[in-house]
Amino acid sequence: MWTVEGKTCLITGGTNGIGKETARGLARLGAHVVIVGRNPAKTTATVDELRRTTGNLRVDGLVADLSLIAEMCRLADEFRAHYPALHILINNAGAYYDKRAVTAEGLERTFALNHMSYFVLTLALLDMLKSSAPARILSVSSGAHAMGRLRKSDLNYEKSYLGWLAYGDSKL
Repeated sequence: MWTVEGKTCLITGGTNGIGKETARGLARLGAHVVIVGRNPAKTTATVDELRRTTGNLRVDGLVADLSLIAEMCRLADEFRAHYPALHILINNAGAYYDKRAVTAEGLERTFALNHMSYFVLTLALLDMLKSSAPARILSVSSGAHAMGRLRKSDLNYEKSYLGWLAYGDSKL
């Protein structure tokens, strides 16, 4: 039987919601949990809380803005530099935005965070996951994917933007 005890788990969006509760559950089961948050103070506070409430001191935090590809690549490099293995990658970070915005790299931010971060981070850490086998990749989605469709002619929502449609598309 496969167990998470002693396994290293990386969870994006680990400072609140589903990501935080997943981190809590894995820490209680004895995993080495590394959460990723965007806000340094909130990430540190969440790490401290998880250590205190689970009794597991092997909870760490890394900071990255996952709406930026450069930050995803930096995060992967930082993770590789500090941890010898990756057994579970949980792509959880995500957000809904009611107004269109473009990242510094020129991507619409809903697409960048909810889709590209999962793809780029998984690809950047795939070699590490393979060498840590057996390993798992979990990508959290949403029922909103049902209203999504691939808009190949307007991936960046330059023609029109509706928050819920962009969210649904990104989750699809």
